[in-house]
Amino acid sequence: MKTLIINGSPKGRNGNTEVIIEKFIGSAKNLYQVCYVANEDPLKLAEYMKRFDAVIIVMPLYIHAMPGIMMKLIECMERTIDDGKSMGFIVQSGFRESEHSKYLKRYLTALAHKLNYTYIGTVVRGGSAGICMMPEKMNKKLFKQLQNLGEHFRLTRTFHGDIVEELAKPIRLSKGMSMLLYFLFKLGISDSIFWNGMLKKNNALDRKFDRPFA
Repeated sequence: MKTLIINGSPKGRNGNTEVIIEKFIGSAKNLYQVCYVANEDPLKLAEYMKRFDAVIIVMPLYIHAMPGIMMKLIECMERTIDDGKSMGFIVQSGFRESEHSKYLKRYLTALAHKLNYTYIGTVVRGGSAGICMMPEKMNKKLFKQLQNLGEHFRLTRTFHGDIVEELAKPIRLSKGMSMLLYFLFKLGISDSIFWNGMLKKNNALDRKFDRPFA
């Protein structure tokens, strides 16, 4: 039984979402069909979904919203008339705390039920910004968790609850951690080192506070 994995990122094969999919699939590529919302007509992709018994949608969360192209696809989805089909979600974002995805998680739960799919669950992973640009050793723990999640899914067609809980940590930052991160930011030794480096590389450091949509 093949599973359809939908990459809901506008970056397609070039972003953090693709890395997460690759680690989840592992060496079992023959068991999955991966489609990219960025490269597909939403009506045709929604129709193609009907051929599969299981669908896993993997997407980024931008601030508090899913990508527009993912919303278009959802608008094209139809309620399945076949019982026994399942649907799950993996959501990644730059926020450290998975708390930011709680409202999207509620929506995705309701969506699966509305479409008459058995809801597998929603995996939420924060702090994912830049994982596609980092050395693999920096994400060793994350990648191992994703591999274990994928292995469990292949065996049971479900998400392992303990792994889902670990991936979601931290759910929210403690007051002490918030103060520490603020202090590191003030010293200029937080994530800003990485992002400032990327800005310099692309000759955009002097425009870091631009507000193009203001």
